[in-house]
Amino acid sequence: MPPKLALLFGAIFAFTAFRSDRRRDIGDAKGLFWPSLWYIVVASHPIGYWLLQWGVPVPGASDDPTDGSLIDRSFFLLLTIVGLRVLSKRNFRWGPTLRLNPWLTAFVIYMAISILWSQYPFVSFKRYIKVIGSIVMAMVVLTNGRQLDSIFTVIRRCLYVHLPMSIICTRYFRNIGVSFDWNGTAESWQGISTSKNTLGQIAMLGVVYFFWEVRRNWPQYGWRNIHILYLLMALYLLKGGPGSVSMTSISVCAFAVFVFLRIQSLRARPWAVRPFVLTVFCFTLIIICFVVTHSLVMFSANSVFGEMITLLGRDITLTDRTNIWHDVYEAASGNPLLGVGFGGFWIGRLANIPWNSQMTWVLGQAHSGYVDTYLQLGFVGIFLLLAAILSALPRLFEALADDFDFSCFRITMFLTIIYIDMTESVYLRGDHHLWLILQVVLWSIPRFPKSAESAIQEKASVLRHESPANRKPRSVLVSSCGGNLEPIGDYHPSIRSWRPA
Repeated sequence: MPPKLALLFGAIFAFTAFRSDRRRDIGDAKGLFWPSLWYIVVASHPIGYWLLQWGVPVPGASDDPTDGSLIDRSFFLLLTIVGLRVLSKRNFRWGPTLRLNPWLTAFVIYMAISILWSQYPFVSFKRYIKVIGSIVMAMVVLTNGRQLDSIFTVIRRCLYVHLPMSIICTRYFRNIGVSFDWNGTAESWQGISTSKNTLGQIAMLGVVYFFWEVRRNWPQYGWRNIHILYLLMALYLLKGGPGSVSMTSISVCAFAVFVFLRIQSLRARPWAVRPFVLTVFCFTLIIICFVVTHSLVMFSANSVFGEMITLLGRDITLTDRTNIWHDVYEAASGNPLLGVGFGGFWIGRLANIPWNSQMTWVLGQAHSGYVDTYLQLGFVGIFLLLAAILSALPRLFEALADDFDFSCFRITMFLTIIYIDMTESVYLRGDHHLWLILQVVLWSIPRFPKSAESAIQEKASVLRHESPANRKPRSVLVSSCGGNLEPIGDYHPSIRSWRPA
């Protein structure tokens, strides 16, 4: 098939999926357009990259890594401003939210303060804008009404584009969708993502989400659900290229599906979720401690930890990650307490580890979120990060009684991202798609008293989402007079409309 024809078919397929998505009522759909656009971009290459691929000259393009891309910088700044405008229209109050999340607030503030001792403060400031923008986008999602459907909408819209286009790029646009190792022999799929690991994370998220969607909508759609095709696409991409199967992505996906299924099985016993999650969390922390120890003092290949690494298809150096960590620790030793400053290290080849200058590509992360946090923010940053994570756990458990499904999603992603950051870097990266999801997971917003109008709209939305078999005519309060609500209409499922009483 000609590449352009394949691209056309992929676009038509994605458009069809978007058309079917329009039937879903998710509250303020227009407000979710902006976090969806943000998420689609951060899950792929920067806008400037795509413009260059299409032959469009990029204004402000420069080879100087301290300048960055003017068009990408403007895009993220504009979306941040638009997100703040959306929150302003919703009368969102930052003060109560920041006070409800003190450790997370302290972590974000410390990131800003650390810019003062960064060797490249302007670069650090520009990267901090993306961090703030991702938090704003998360608040737009969390204040949209039904929180689970809102974040699912953002994820779903990204996957509708990302999965088919990644498959097309790996087969027909290989200069974009395929990369090779240093020897030029082992082939790795990266699709429209920036690397095979990012594509594996997107595929993992697709497997978890579409499995969830197919499972909960099976009684209504069965095999007619278009999400089954997307689930198969996610599984196909998760496998990776013929020469480089991403065992890390497969293990992360298995971990996420296991956590999700186990929590769902405890729906009738929500009190049992806490001990299960704490067990998995503690087990994950133990593995993290082993990895950190391994980065300092190499375990033997014949040790128990060495055997575990071998089972995951890795060598004892975790695909040369230990070499990176050794040099990163040496670079951070000058200021281990405070770090080198947020966003002030991975800047092209300027502030990188020495041997990176001899490579044909530029290393942009330490392949460990915890190592990157230590490098940039020191022990203080590590302490604040762990405090923010630990302080979020009790709120996740408390939310189970209010919205079990949304809490299940948050807990699943909470544990999964902590697990991913052992060998990949998500923390502190405002342009990483999982960083946005982490903000949705960690931040809690206070409950403000609802006006009568907002309560009525939410009730009407819930009625529209009930299955036809369970939907019954019922009175809905639609007006208020003198502080008392009066019913003036009934919902009739047979005609799917509101009829005056």
